[in-house]
Amino acid sequence: MQRRVFLRRTGAVALGTGIAGCSESGPSESTPNGTDTPTATRPPTETAAATATTTTTTPPEPTPTPGARSLEPYPSWLVAPTPVTPYTYEFTHLSLSAVRADATESFAESLNTYWRQRTESYFGFEVPVASLDAALTVNHSSVANESYRIAGGAFDRAALRGRLDDGGFAADGWVDDIQRFTRTEDGQLRVVGLHPDVIVSVGTDASATTPLERAVEQHASGDVRAEADEGLGLLIDHFGTADYVTGRELEPAAEDYALSKAVATGRRLDVRGPTTWTERTYVLPPDATIDRAAVEEEIELRHVGQPIEEFRRDGRFLTVAGEVENSLIRLV
Repeated sequence: MQRRVFLRRTGAVALGTGIAGCSESGPSESTPNGTDTPTATRPPTETAAATATTTTTTPPEPTPTPGARSLEPYPSWLVAPTPVTPYTYEFTHLSLSAVRADATESFAESLNTYWRQRTESYFGFEVPVASLDAALTVNHSSVANESYRIAGGAFDRAALRGRLDDGGFAADGWVDDIQRFTRTEDGQLRVVGLHPDVIVSVGTDASATTPLERAVEQHASGDVRAEADEGLGLLIDHFGTADYVTGRELEPAAEDYALSKAVATGRRLDVRGPTTWTERTYVLPPDATIDRAAVEEEIELRHVGQPIEEFRRDGRFLTVAGEVENSLIRLV
């Protein structure tokens, strides 16, 4: 009986010294009479629980700064969220605020009505037209269902959350100061970036991983198409600010015809009350020669309805222009 008690006691001493760091043989200095005094020691699991604390903190959301991501000037958003198909890049920029100021009241209201009916299909969810000042559309890929569109204006992010929920979008973090929302349907991904200045909407294949990140990164770094394509960049600078501007890269033509050497083309429209001044411009090589009669015939064939009241050659730019009734134009 005494031996069993002794063994239990020495076992307790061994466990105690393994934790406390005392000698495993002989009596403790603190117990000169050789009688062991057990020390209350927490089991290892209790000790770990008492000393280790796990703190889960959610990082604060970014605070977007109004004005930092503005669509004006629009060339800063001429980027490519997915790979560009060669000779495919084209854009359309519409300043709704400028048209509202320049057009007749009835024409301005018809434009507002058009956008009220189409914002959902255009951006992926319903956008209040009263907040919409501009719209930028970019076609950069020949892949089916690829799209890249931006709404510019002054947007209430909190108010738009409900509309995004109704559209089937789920919040999916942030890209810098732009809140990301995603929706996947039938193998297609729609990503919406929400900021007080802009709504960035990208449609692409569900396998795409970072389309919004690519767009925001290129916008921030200035890696825009106007810098990558000389002809398009020249055209944008030439047009400047207008109510409506389009631009398109041109593929070198295999055959020889009037304007076959052009590297870019586009339109500039300025609303003037009940009419609109419309210009069609081509960017030519520096040494290109032209035949006016052949050019006019080509434009009449390719751009039905384009007036040719003016015919101008200014360096690399060839422009035809004229005035039309507003009922004959489409600002979409």
